[in-house]
Amino acid sequence: MTTVHVLRRPPTRRGGPPAAAPELRDTFRGLGVDMVDLTGETAAASSQTLREAIEEGVVERVAIVGGDGLVHLAVQALAESGIPLTILPSGTGNDFAAALGIHEPNPASVLLPPSPVDLLRVSRDSEHVRWIASVAIAGFPAQINERANRIRFPIGGMVYTLAAIAELPRFTRRRFDIEVDGEQLSTDSAMLAIGNTCFMGGGMLVCPDATPTDGQAHLTTIEGVGRLGLLRHLVSQRGGTADRPEVLRRTAQQVILHGPTTDVWGDGEYVGALPLRIDVVPGALAVTLPEA
Repeated sequence: MTTVHVLRRPPTRRGGPPAAAPELRDTFRGLGVDMVDLTGETAAASSQTLREAIEEGVVERVAIVGGDGLVHLAVQALAESGIPLTILPSGTGNDFAAALGIHEPNPASVLLPPSPVDLLRVSRDSEHVRWIASVAIAGFPAQINERANRIRFPIGGMVYTLAAIAELPRFTRRRFDIEVDGEQLSTDSAMLAIGNTCFMGGGMLVCPDATPTDGQAHLTTIEGVGRLGLLRHLVSQRGGTADRPEVLRRTAQQVILHGPTTDVWGDGEYVGALPLRIDVVPGALAVTLPEA
C-alpha cells in the first residue's frame, strides 16, 4: 500500500480550521493510501518531525493541506530529495499552487507521477539560508508581508489589502545594488521582487512571465513612484494587469542583492536581511501536478 506523510495547517493560523485528520485519513484509505500525520502543535514542530522522518528513510510521498506558508515549510526538507510533494490548497494565500494550476484540493493526485519544478536557493557568503518556491520580495511589499503576518483574525485574501493600506503611511523608496548574472545595477525602488512563479500576496501578478520550469528567476522592480503610484500598481496587479512604464523586468539565473539593512521575505515567510544571493535550481522539487 502507498504511504503518504501529511502536514496540515496548524489550527492557530488564520483562515479557519485545518482539515480534520480522521476525515482526511478516510479519504486516503478509500484511495488505497495509508496516511501518516506529521502535523505538530507548531510549524517548527511539524518541520522537525518531517525532517526526522526523511532522515529515517520512511517517507515515500508528502502531502500538505494548507497554503504558501506550509509549502515553504515542506520545501525546506524536500528540496533536492526527489520525494514527491502533493499540494492540497487551503490557505490564506495559495500562490504556489495557483501557479502550478492547482486550484482545488484533490487527494487522489497523491497517486500521480511527479514532475520536476524549479526552486530559488537563498544563500549568504556561500552558506545556505533558505529555499523559496514562489517569490522573494524586498522593499514595501516586504513591509506589507510583515504586517499581514501580524493580523490574526480570519479575513482570507483581504489580509494583504488591509496590510497594504495600514503600511502606506510608512512607504519609502529604497536603494538596492544588484548583481544580475554578474552585471552591476543600482535602483531606487518602491518594490523589488524575484519570482520563480508569477504570484505573490494571494494573487498579485508581480512577475507575470515567471514559470517554475523555465530555469530563470524573474526580477521585477518599480521605480520612481510615490504612495499613490504604488497603490495604483498594486491594484492593477490584483486585477491581473501589471504592465506600466515604471515597471522594469529582466530574467537571470543568479541575483545578488546589496543595500541598506533591508529584510527579504519569500513565500510569505521571513528569509533574512541583505546581502543575499538568490540562485535558480532547476528541477529541485518533485511535485504532483493536475492531469491535463
